Amino acid sequence: MGNQFSSKIKLQEKANKSFSSQHIDSSSNASTFSSNQPKLPTEYVYPSNEAEANRQSGQHYLFKHLFQGNFFAPVDAILNQPGSKTLDIGCGPQASWLTDMAMDYPQCEFHGFDIAELSFDEVERMHLPNNLILKRADLFDGFDYESNTFDFVHQRVMYNVYPQDKIPWMFQEILRITKPNGWIELVEPDIKPKRAGPLFTTFVDAVHQLFKSRLGKYIQGRQLVNLMVEAGFRDVKSDYGSLPCCWGGYIGKLMYENLLVIFRHLGPSIYSSVGLEGDFDERRYEALLDKAFDECVEYQTFINFRWTIVAVVMQTLLLLETRTRLSEIAIWDHVHTYAPFDFLLKQVPS
Repeated sequence: MGNQFSSKIKLQEKANKSFSSQHIDSSSNASTFSSNQPKLPTEYVYPSNEAEANRQSGQHYLFKHLFQGNFFAPVDAILNQPGSKTLDIGCGPQASWLTDMAMDYPQCEFHGFDIAELSFDEVERMHLPNNLILKRADLFDGFDYESNTFDFVHQRVMYNVYPQDKIPWMFQEILRITKPNGWIELVEPDIKPKRAGPLFTTFVDAVHQLFKSRLGKYIQGRQLVNLMVEAGFRDVKSDYGSLPCCWGGYIGKLMYENLLVIFRHLGPSIYSSVGLEGDFDERRYEALLDKAFDECVEYQTFINFRWTIVAVVMQTLLLLETRTRLSEIAIWDHVHTYAPFDFLLKQVPS
C-alpha cells in the first residue's frame, strides 16, 4: 500500500534567492531589514537553507488552513489601532506569518527577527508591506527591544530552539517586552503522534531522543500550559487542532511535505537510531522513510498542535537569590482569558 504522497521525491536545487547585505533605512516608507551576522547556536537542530525556508513558509499556510485564521488571541481591535505593535519571535527567513498579518492590518507595525538569513528576491522585497520591520538576530543574545513595547507577542513552533535551561529566560523576555493589557500567543506541536505505526514511531522516537540529547527537556505542545504556569503565568487558555499525516486530502499532503523535509534534515543524525547500519546511505534511508509514511496512511496517523493565549494585566518582577545567581521571575497577578474558538477544528480526541 503506497502512501498517497510518495516520499521518493528528489530534492531540487533552486537558484539562491536570499540576500544578506541589503539595507533599507528605517526612516523610509518601506520595509526595514537589518543583517548583523549573528552566530548560529550549537543547540539549533535544523539547518539554515532553502529547503528549511520553504518548509517554514509552507507550514504557515498549513496552520492557516487548519485553524482557519492566523491567530487565536482576541486582538483584532488592537491590531486595527494606529501605532499598535506586534512581534513574531523566530519569524523565519520568509516571515510568512508576519507578511500575511501586515497586509491584513495596515495600521499595526509588525516586527520580526530570526537567526536565519532573510530570503526574499528583489521582486518579493518590492511587494513587502510598508508596516513590516525585520532583522536578523540571535535570540540568545537577548530580545533586542525595550520593555513594554508590544501589544501582541507571537511565537510558533520553536520546540527545536530553546534548551531546557533557557525556557524560564524565554518566558521572562516575552513578559518583559509585552505591554500591560497586551496578549501573548504560543503554538507548539505534540511531538508524539497519535495512531502511529511501529516504524513511524521508531522515526519519531529517534527524533525525540535527538532533541533530548541536545536540548534537554524541550518545549512540547502538551506540556506548554504547565511550563507557562511554572514560569508564573496564570489562567492560560489552550486548545488544539489535529493534522493528519499523509492522508485526509490536501491538508494531509501539506503535513507530509513538512515532515518529509524535517526527516531529511535529521537523516544523518538518526540513521542508526532507526535501525540502519553503516555510514549514512540516502537511498536506504529514503526507502525506509517511505515505508514509515505508508504506515501513516494505513494507521491514519495524526499530530496535535496546541495553542495557548494569555493577557497581561499586571506584571511584577521578583529578584530571588540562588546559590549561583540572581534570577528574575515573572509573577502574573491578574490575567484575563478568552473563551474557546468554536471554529477550531479537532478531527479526533486528544
